[in-house]
Amino acid sequence: MKIKAPALSWILVVSIISIVVGALFFLIDQKLGLLAFAIILDLGLGIPFYNYNKHIDEIERYWPDSLRLIADTMKSGSSFEYSLREASAADFGPLSYEYNEVIRRLEMGDNMSTALSYMSNRIDSKIVRRTITLIQECLRTGAQLSDILDDIANDTKNMYRIKKERITKTLLQTIFIFAAGAIIAPFIFGLTNVITTFLTDVAKNSGIASAEALDVSVATQQSIRFLLDAYVLLEVAAAAVIVSLMREGKFSNAIVLFPVMVVVAFIVYSLAQFLISTMLSGVI
Repeated sequence: MKIKAPALSWILVVSIISIVVGALFFLIDQKLGLLAFAIILDLGLGIPFYNYNKHIDEIERYWPDSLRLIADTMKSGSSFEYSLREASAADFGPLSYEYNEVIRRLEMGDNMSTALSYMSNRIDSKIVRRTITLIQECLRTGAQLSDILDDIANDTKNMYRIKKERITKTLLQTIFIFAAGAIIAPFIFGLTNVITTFLTDVAKNSGIASAEALDVSVATQQSIRFLLDAYVLLEVAAAAVIVSLMREGKFSNAIVLFPVMVVVAFIVYSLAQFLISTMLSGVI
């Protein structure tokens, strides 16, 4: 389902909802409040952006095959416009719609260069825009367009293959960063949180610290816990961005990774606090 709404209005609505829901959960528990705020804000603002990038990725995936079809059709003696119509009738996913838009503008009276420029402006892809620029230049100069499209199709196909190979080769690094960001670091932060409380209680029971120092320590204990909770959130967000940049070269996939990683992190974070507290409960 597609929701059409102005960008600023959507951002404002999502921000208000995330703040309200986060504040309600914050009254119950600080960690739940932070978690609810971050997940709702991430999904509300990130999913439209992620869907748009997925749309562009689909176009780039079909782009080489469509260029090869256009080139083969032209080599059989057809014109470039007829070849475009053949490509628009083929099953190239969202790219077929873009070709249909070019045909529609041609039928409305636009020339080929103008219709292709409209397509270039609609698709935010460097590969597509550079190819369209070359096509426009070939149409202007009368160069052999079919051979050039064949070369571009081969180059873009190789680029797509290299992209997939990078995803495969970075699997171990991705697992390491995921484990460090969503499991190991939250466990250490949970341990730190419990140890801080434990030392404060020991100092209070044994009379090691003065009353004034204990008062300050108790007063700041909740602040320390809140800062640790917030730091876990920021650390997981950074890990999700690093994984996305490593695998895809862009941070759009972090939108999907972040909710998963942050839920795992806070489960480990809470579990670590519970286990360490249980172990130290008999010491005090």
